[in-house]
Amino acid sequence: MSWLIKSILVLLYCYNNSFAQDDLDKFRIDQLNALQSMSDENNANSASVTLEIQSYLGEQSRLFETYKTEVENKWGAFKASSQSTLVVYDDDFNTRSTVDFDKGEVSIEVLVEDKSTNSARDKRRAGELGLEKALNKLLNQKAGDKQALLKDQILTRADIKVTSKNAGQFASNTIATETIKNLPTRAKDGVPRVKYVVKVQMVPNHIEVRAKRFKTDILKQSKRFDIDPAVAFAIMQTESYFNPMARSHVPAYGLMQLVPKSGARDAYQYVYKKDRLLKDTYLYNPANNIELGCAYLSKLRHVYFGDIKDDRAAYYCTISAYNTGPGNVARALSGTTKLGPATRVANEKSPDQVYRILMNKLPYDETKDYLTKVSSRIENYQAWTQ
Repeated sequence: MSWLIKSILVLLYCYNNSFAQDDLDKFRIDQLNALQSMSDENNANSASVTLEIQSYLGEQSRLFETYKTEVENKWGAFKASSQSTLVVYDDDFNTRSTVDFDKGEVSIEVLVEDKSTNSARDKRRAGELGLEKALNKLLNQKAGDKQALLKDQILTRADIKVTSKNAGQFASNTIATETIKNLPTRAKDGVPRVKYVVKVQMVPNHIEVRAKRFKTDILKQSKRFDIDPAVAFAIMQTESYFNPMARSHVPAYGLMQLVPKSGARDAYQYVYKKDRLLKDTYLYNPANNIELGCAYLSKLRHVYFGDIKDDRAAYYCTISAYNTGPGNVARALSGTTKLGPATRVANEKSPDQVYRILMNKLPYDETKDYLTKVSSRIENYQAWTQ
C-alpha cells in the first residue's frame, strides 16, 4: 500500500469527531473518490493545460514588461504591487495610488508637467484636483468580493467610516487640509514634471478589520478541509496582510498567494478532480482564494504529512511546505525528498525539536523567516476559532 493511500486512511480514521456526521461522511467520500487521481498527480496534469498555463504566464510577463516601460518613462524608478502593497496607475500613468496593507498607509501621487507657461498656482491646482480625483477613485475601488477594497479602514476626522456615499467629500476635505508635498522630477522621457503627494492613514487595527472581513469564509473552509483555522489566518496575514488584491513577482495572487502553475492548480485538482488554468481574476476572488488556499493546506497537512502523529510538528512542516514545497521540508528533516524518512524523523522528535531542525536545515532564509512569522501569529487567532 502506497504512503499516499495509507496517509489518507489514517486521516479518515483520525478525523476530528467534533464535525457533524454529515460533514464527516461527505469528507470521507470525497477523499476516497480522490485516491485514484491523487496517486499519480503528474499524469493527471494534462499537457494541454500545462501549455495553456505557460502561454498565459508568458503573456502576463510580456504585458508586465510593457507596463513597466510605460511607468519608468514618466516615474523613473519602477514601483509595483507586492504581497503587502497595492500599486495602481491610471490609464495615462499620471497618477499612482499606493496602499501599504502592512503599515496601514495610503499614498496618492500625481505628476503635472512643469511647463514654463503655467504658473505655480495653476500647476498646484492641477495637482490638487488630480489628487482628489485619484483618492476618491481608490476609496470607491472594489475588490473581488464586490466590496470596497478599503471598507471600514478609513475614518473621517469625526471618526465616521468613509463609504461610497461620503468618499468624495472626504477626498475633497483631505486635499484641503492635509500637507501636500510637491517635488520636481524628471524620468526617462526627459519631460520635467512636479510630483504632488498626499498621504492618508488607515485605522490602527486595519489588519484585524480585514481579517474579520474574511473570517466567515476562513472558518467555513477550514472546517470543510479539516485544518486549524488559526493556522489559515496566520498564513493569510503573512502572505498578504489580508489584501485580496495581493500580487507577488512569482506571480502569486490574492489573499493566500496562490500560484497558477503550482499551488492553485494542485489545490483545484484536489478539490474538483479537474485540471484547469486559474487566472488572476479567479484567484483575486476572496471566496475562491480562501477555498483553494485552505484545500492546499489540507493536502499538505493530511496527504504529504498525514502520517506525522503530533499535530504541532505536522503543522510546522505544513507551514514550511506552503512556502517552499514538501520536498525541501522532507530534505531538511531526513536528507532526502522522500516523505517516509522525513515522517519517521518527525515522529521520533518532539514538536520543538522538529521546529529547530527546520530552522537549521531549511535551504532558504525566506522559508525560515516565514515559519517564524506564521508560527508566532497563530496564537493571535486562536480565540477567533472557538
